[in-house]
Amino acid sequence: MASLWQLVILADQPPVDFSAMGEHFRAENAHFNLPHFIILALVVLVIASLIWALTRWQETENAWNVDNPQRLFSDLCKKHELSSKDSSLLKKIGRELQLTHPASIFCDPSLLVSAMKLEKFHELHGQLAALGEEFFGYHLWKQAIASDSSVHQQASIG
Repeated sequence: MASLWQLVILADQPPVDFSAMGEHFRAENAHFNLPHFIILALVVLVIASLIWALTRWQETENAWNVDNPQRLFSDLCKKHELSSKDSSLLKKIGRELQLTHPASIFCDPSLLVSAMKLEKFHELHGQLAALGEEFFGYHLWKQAIASDSSVHQQASIG
């Protein structure tokens, strides 16, 4: 019954005029809607700016992550909370030992042991020993010193 009423209501309405449907496709009736064009241009500009900003941010993020031995050395000095005096001493040791990666001082105790033997750092023996114990722990540091002295003893015997 409800569908019958719907048909009656639809039949009672005036017919739809489809004659004006293609009116805007004709050249004489076409018009340029400036506000819509401005909104579209602004949306495109905002999207392009966002894409540009994201690529710049990603480039700077990638530039920060490149292999930079000096930055790694500085970061390790900060993480170990070294004083400026200690970090400058370690920089000097890296230059004196001609290390391509000065941060390797934090990984290899033999480098500090080698620096202790240099004439230039001989008076800083206690400070270097304290840094060695701080970086590598007491036992590993003593083991590095002992292994270095045993290598020198074997070289002098042979």
